[in-house]
Amino acid sequence: MKTLIAALVAGVLAACATPQTDANVTAPAPSDPALTNPPPPSGQSIAQRNAQLARTVNFGNALEAPTEGAWGMTLEENYFQLVKDAGFSAIRLPVKWSAHALSAAPYTIDPTFLKRVDWAVSNATSRGLSIIVNMHNYDQLLTEPAAHLERFVSIWKQLAEHYKSRNDQVFFEILNEPNGKLEPLWNDYASKVLAVIRQSNPTRAVIVGPNGWNSIGRLGELSLPSDPNLIVTVHFYDPFSFTHQGAEWATPIPPTGIAFPVSGSSLRAPWQNYSWDSTLVFKADLSIDLTYNNGWAGFYLHSETAQPASAFRFRTNRAVTLSLACKASNDGQRLGNTITTQAGVTVTVSCPAPAKELFIQSGSSNPQSVFTISNLELVTPSSAVSLLSNDEQNIQMRLEQAALWGKTNKRPVFVGEFGSYGKGDLNSRVRWTSLVRDTLEQRGLSWGYWEFGAGFGIYDRDAKAWRADLLKALIPK
Repeated sequence: MKTLIAALVAGVLAACATPQTDANVTAPAPSDPALTNPPPPSGQSIAQRNAQLARTVNFGNALEAPTEGAWGMTLEENYFQLVKDAGFSAIRLPVKWSAHALSAAPYTIDPTFLKRVDWAVSNATSRGLSIIVNMHNYDQLLTEPAAHLERFVSIWKQLAEHYKSRNDQVFFEILNEPNGKLEPLWNDYASKVLAVIRQSNPTRAVIVGPNGWNSIGRLGELSLPSDPNLIVTVHFYDPFSFTHQGAEWATPIPPTGIAFPVSGSSLRAPWQNYSWDSTLVFKADLSIDLTYNNGWAGFYLHSETAQPASAFRFRTNRAVTLSLACKASNDGQRLGNTITTQAGVTVTVSCPAPAKELFIQSGSSNPQSVFTISNLELVTPSSAVSLLSNDEQNIQMRLEQAALWGKTNKRPVFVGEFGSYGKGDLNSRVRWTSLVRDTLEQRGLSWGYWEFGAGFGIYDRDAKAWRADLLKALIPK
């Protein structure tokens, strides 16, 4: 999704920019004193180690690029001191290991690149910062998982052996944002990697997240072993239309000019709008002005997680011809019988338990002019819950979902990425960042802002200065 050394000599920098080839390379003996003479282990619990990540910043767009500098970001030693002085507790270091290891067995990691990562690790830990070494942008693993499982495991075996003498300030994160064809295999693959890590690092804090790009809504699919030294990670970029406005890598590119909070309301998390041929205006009074632009157009609500519900209900402000359905899945079957609503009279649609798909579809072959839907609610066994809320409420509810999962499953949770792209209005970005950070800390969730000095950055590398208001939103003084 995310895709920039003054103390380093030019030869090392040039080596880091050179793509790895399938030369017969062998990792050298460690030259960093911390690898051979580490501090004693801290003996901290996994909850205490997760607290080390309380205020983390991602060093994105650097080492997870195909080569460092390819995305405009090269790490410099002073960045580590800047982060320390600003009040952050940790650094998350995204790394594209797959671009720096042999493509055939024994899948040896390029020793020059490994030294570069060692340099980053030492620059963090020597300043009292914890650091997460992760595997980022292993694209082939997502598209051809079976063909890359052996390499995936082997790279982690090398990394685990290499860093086994480091103290508890060093964390491992198995894979950033599993998705695509890897999803049905992810629990098994993560367990295989974890088993290899545990051979040399029996108590190392290891971070693992769910499918769907580390989606909060997919936490229920994550199956973890009884290992007591795991931290679960999720990512948070809601509402996407705000956080990713103008993002060139999104298709289509989300429009710019989106403020936060948006005036009006939106669907309550985890419901999403999958409507077609319809125009919706979400209003501050928790109602929707809905226009069907073509025949059989639809207002379609989808939840990525099943919701306990016996029915949903709503009212319209005038008579409208509709076809309605509540389903456990979008099975492509015809909707229920067509009805004509009456102004101000509640319409109730029965649901299976659980429900994931709600349809309020036009029951006419012709367009239908604007009408208002109000009192849109999901009826659960214990109460009726509005399906509309404002942006602030949605953020709080979504992050509460992550916190509740952690408490229920007795796992510490780390929100490893959240941030807003720099093409948004800075004042809106500050409001969003402050709200998310405050919500996370109120719920005891550690966090990692995406990111330091690139498109989402809190540090302006050209001006050599922090974006002060954005930094204050993260680290209030």
